[in-house]
Amino acid sequence: MPLEVVVGLGWGDEGKGKIVDFLSRDASVVARFSGGANAGHTVRIGDRRIVLHQIPTGMIREGVTGLLGAGCVIDPTAFLEECRSLRENGVSVLERLMVSHHAHFVHPCYLLEEKADEEARGSGAIGTTLRGIGPAYVHKYARNGLRVEDALDPAGFGKSALAILGEGAAPALRAKVERFVEDAISIAGMAADPGPVILDALGRGEMVLAEGAQGTLLDPDSGTYPFVTCGSCVSAAACISLGVGPSKVDEVVGVVKAYSTRVGSGPFPTELDGPVADHIRKRGNEYGTTTGRPRRCGWFDASLSAYASRINGCDWLALTMLDVLGGLEVLRISTGYSGGPARLALPGGRLGLLTPVYEDLPGWTGEISAVSSWSDLPARARSYAERIGALTGVPVRLVSTGPDRTQTVWREA
Repeated sequence: MPLEVVVGLGWGDEGKGKIVDFLSRDASVVARFSGGANAGHTVRIGDRRIVLHQIPTGMIREGVTGLLGAGCVIDPTAFLEECRSLRENGVSVLERLMVSHHAHFVHPCYLLEEKADEEARGSGAIGTTLRGIGPAYVHKYARNGLRVEDALDPAGFGKSALAILGEGAAPALRAKVERFVEDAISIAGMAADPGPVILDALGRGEMVLAEGAQGTLLDPDSGTYPFVTCGSCVSAAACISLGVGPSKVDEVVGVVKAYSTRVGSGPFPTELDGPVADHIRKRGNEYGTTTGRPRRCGWFDASLSAYASRINGCDWLALTMLDVLGGLEVLRISTGYSGGPARLALPGGRLGLLTPVYEDLPGWTGEISAVSSWSDLPARARSYAERIGALTGVPVRLVSTGPDRTQTVWREA
């Protein structure tokens, strides 16, 4: 059975949680390979709405083993609170969860560091989630971070964590650090090497899903720098984080919305303002899962999606939120930029200066959330999905028509 990597092709919020949950019905292992508590993966099962920040999404399914790779950064207190919240929702994960020895912890002081950095940037603020993610990666690459394996020595770990706090800290902050130490030591009991776990599962003929966080356009190397995250969001990072070679990857699945959204600052060529943006935001409930901030909304950008598909080596696409576009008379797809290159090599800061060139397609009426087969989708909805596949060069094989795991349509061959 395959190792499948699932990545977002936009600025995050593409619906990866729902897609991973759907695909994990056939998986025995699901592994998160990047990010931390800044992620927000949402799954709807009937009347239940489950939001996951650090726990691998596929663990909602009973019996699935969860892994966190070395590329993840972990807020131990928030992590354990998330586990408790899941247990209250009838999902017990602690006994099925393993964490890489080499994953880094998010110290409580890192949240203060990030807040101060954002304030110092003024109008040039990145728009981070203020979860301490950036500083955790900074300390990682400065070689003075705190790793899971460090907490296997409780006394030494506590000393190091308190040293970061320094003298004269407020009692409330000291209490948070003491709680951080206690929770980090608990998580160290889950330490494991994810590579052998994955290889053993593959050797038994089982399916493994590697789940990314955020999206390709937020990747520090491939995204709209400097308005990016700090953990790597692309498919190649799965191998590095999880300790397996690229030859073990069977498929890469790119998750992309039927329109574009972005939270925080940074260029967004197809951004909309007005009634269409309001329609999309309202129907799509476009508010950040982690931050609650309204998302910026715009038309589908085929150039950026083709670029992201190429970066990740996508084999096929999962198109989400298609139902949100129902009721719009005209749908627009950006097929390029005025004066821009035919094949986009992401132009970094210049992206915001380019003018999109649009192709208009007719919209459809009627609700598609109850549709269960490709042939039952309105012809115009099928044409829209097919056009996205043609423009990105990657076929759309799966379409999401609503938030519930049952509202998923496989495209007929």
